[in-house]
Amino acid sequence: MRAVIFHGPRDVRLEERPVPAPGPGEALVKVGAALTCGTDFKAYRRGHRVLLGDYPSPFGHELAGTVAAVGNGVTTVKEGDRVVVANSAPLDDCYWCTHGQNQLCPKLKLHNGAYADYDLVPAHIVARNLHALPASVPFEVGALAEPFSTTIHAAEVLGVREGDRALVLGAGPMSHMLVFALNARGARVAVLGRSKTHLETSRAAGAEAVFSAEDDGVEERVRAWADGRGPDHVFEAVGKPETHLQALALVRDGGKVCLFGGCAPGASIPLDLHRVHYKQLSLHGVFHHTPPHFAEAVRLLCAGRVKTELLIQGEIALTDVPKFFADNADKSLPKSVVRP
Repeated sequence: MRAVIFHGPRDVRLEERPVPAPGPGEALVKVGAALTCGTDFKAYRRGHRVLLGDYPSPFGHELAGTVAAVGNGVTTVKEGDRVVVANSAPLDDCYWCTHGQNQLCPKLKLHNGAYADYDLVPAHIVARNLHALPASVPFEVGALAEPFSTTIHAAEVLGVREGDRALVLGAGPMSHMLVFALNARGARVAVLGRSKTHLETSRAAGAEAVFSAEDDGVEERVRAWADGRGPDHVFEAVGKPETHLQALALVRDGGKVCLFGGCAPGASIPLDLHRVHYKQLSLHGVFHHTPPHFAEAVRLLCAGRVKTELLIQGEIALTDVPKFFADNADKSLPKSVVRP
């Protein structure tokens, strides 16, 4: 079989590998579609031990396909089933895995291998985070469940309620998915970003207001949109220290900030602890997802609650993946379908 393997920053290669045979509890999935991902591009540029572990590593983590074979003891799926593959699941009986926070498990090893003809799904994911995909739903739509589930997680952690004002900083693909997740909870959503084209997509996704960071007085306009107080929730979806600071500056007194965009190791910001304390601000780091978030993502995608055409544009062959990453490493692109 063919598989894209990550050897280090800006070094991914298409290689020939044996088709693996599933062991006890495992499932072999023939990939129907994978999706390119901003996190994969981040890993391509600078490496990503949290995502990829030790190198060389299989690459890609958003996929759906058809079960080709199962190992002994598998009862949740059978050969021929269409499935969406998550990239993690509770692993053991540690404190975090038994308290709904498997993404914080000290033994967490994220599953990769979407950019390949076949994906061998580990037993713990088969048992706890492998989801059926109806025949009416394209594989590439199902593959959106992984990134979408992280935004569902973020909205849940902040306790977003119907009618709340939620501002998203950044207007890239993950920002658009945050808009869908927040709308599903009944929030009123605005987006602050730089690209006019991306902001138009944010509006099409369901943002009731969009603001350009290039305009003068934008922070005052954001507060005016939020009844002069500032938003109840601000989701930072850029992953830069300066936008983390901006999120804290924009949120209303008593509001909540979600540090959704991951910064580089060692990144820091000067924090006004006086304001955090006396204005009772809440800061939440949010990482990854859990099986309930993933299941909800699959449900909303299958129900047509996400305008997937805004998120997925274009298709590339598996053989073209290394060149695609090399040519677009420093760009912000919609997702592309990788079709084996």
